[in-house]
Amino acid sequence: MTTLFKHSDLGEVKGSSVDGAVQFLGLKYASLENRFAAPQLHTSSASGSIDASKYGAPPISPIGAVHNEFNFIQHSLPLPEVPDHSDTEGLNLNITVPLSKDGSIQSNAKLPVYVFIHGGGFAVGSGWYPHYNPAPLVKLSVEKGKPVIGITINYRLGVPGFLTSAELRKAGYKANNGFHDQRTALQWIKKYISGFGGDPDEITTVGESAGGLSVTMFLLSKEPLMKRCLSTGGAVLLFKPIPEAVTEAAYKSVIEAFGLADKSPEERVKALLNLPIDDLWQKVPLGTPLIPYVDGETVPGEPSFLSVSSQQDDPSFPIPGRKWCSALMIGDSKLDASILAYMGLDTKNPGIASKFIDSVNTTLSAHPEAATQLFSSYAITPSTPDEEALLSIVRFATEISFYAPTRAFATGWPQTEGNKIFLYHFNEGIPWEGRFKGEAGHILDVSFLFQNYNELLSEEQRAVARQFGEDFIEFVNGGDPWPPVEGGKLGARVYGPSSDGVTAKYVADGKPEEVGRSERILKLGEAVGFDTIMAVFQNFFQGR
Repeated sequence: MTTLFKHSDLGEVKGSSVDGAVQFLGLKYASLENRFAAPQLHTSSASGSIDASKYGAPPISPIGAVHNEFNFIQHSLPLPEVPDHSDTEGLNLNITVPLSKDGSIQSNAKLPVYVFIHGGGFAVGSGWYPHYNPAPLVKLSVEKGKPVIGITINYRLGVPGFLTSAELRKAGYKANNGFHDQRTALQWIKKYISGFGGDPDEITTVGESAGGLSVTMFLLSKEPLMKRCLSTGGAVLLFKPIPEAVTEAAYKSVIEAFGLADKSPEERVKALLNLPIDDLWQKVPLGTPLIPYVDGETVPGEPSFLSVSSQQDDPSFPIPGRKWCSALMIGDSKLDASILAYMGLDTKNPGIASKFIDSVNTTLSAHPEAATQLFSSYAITPSTPDEEALLSIVRFATEISFYAPTRAFATGWPQTEGNKIFLYHFNEGIPWEGRFKGEAGHILDVSFLFQNYNELLSEEQRAVARQFGEDFIEFVNGGDPWPPVEGGKLGARVYGPSSDGVTAKYVADGKPEEVGRSERILKLGEAVGFDTIMAVFQNFFQGR
């Protein structure tokens, strides 16, 4: 059923009624002159009329990628109707607004707002994916008596989002278009959300995986971009921004794939602007690094465990947001790196154990004792069977790429009344049949958080999802869902496993064994440095 709403600035907006809320879908937040152009904030006058009853076109990405994400979760959901992707009309967002007791939208309600930025390795994903739908969480917020507005956004991915080169920049096209899109979406929300009953000064950004990396990148801005922030399953340490040499190699690879190597720079740029949109994802060589680049603007430098874990700003990687962001919530899942099995580790079989051992010995050639300690801690020998070795490597990747960074952020955060940090660990296992059943795999946490799988969960699992959702709603409303981190004890909230009778608990001392983690990665990091241990996995994953 559709609902007509009069917005003070946008005019008449037609939305879709859902359970206790109205969704305004496909609202355009930015215009693009062409697929590589900088986003221009889209403004509207009250004289207009907007049909926001259906999703807008998403940016270019591989068709059917949502099914891969369902495969990671190990259960699918019904798909909504969504238009074909577009290179210039994909910058839109979706707003879910709770109804008041009288069934209307209170434009003066000044409700807190959360803005979700999806993951997908900066290559796939969209705000329309059904497991990100804010409606059930918004309904829960009303039931809790602390209503919130939920928003999902689209941003450019792949070639239009993150391809860069000196040639493109000379032609006037900035690097990291996807990050510029995200920031423009936040500007639009700040400008127009009050007309939907939201408070532009009470915005929480939420990101998962590459989206988690994105929202922690917001903390590098001198300009305050949000009031609060939640990062799950990824932060700025997840993978390093690529240097200029790598961007040039990626650009050369793309140019060659499109048969443009013999063209002039001007001809190449013109061709890139006019290629069929499906060529931009179908013909680009697999593995081409189309990810954030150190542009000195959205990405000022290269992060390290040292810069993130120190409360003193590193000039090469300053984090101004630690002063202007009132609260950061950050968490990991017990097997977050399950995603990396699908994204590259599987290709290293057969013989993954021996390949891993050779790579580790090369990276740690100056620290042979650390290499021996790593192999012993994760029970990896040349004779370890392939699947057993792969799972051990996934556990190692999880602990250095996801668990250790959450602790680094907690250690480096100011930990003051005006700048709080909340740490959590998600241990609820995948309840459905499949490769990682019983493991707390990647993306499952947001599937629980947004309550979209509740009908498919047991009563105990639904209790975990509800508690996670209620804690998040408290956070978005400016409350303390559990005690913030203080001092050297990394006190944390733990969700699940419900199979062990745990819905949620608070562990004041944050000891690894008490929150479902292991000390082994901490001992390795303390022995030779966490950045060195991170390099161990990244070198192996990248084939070095």
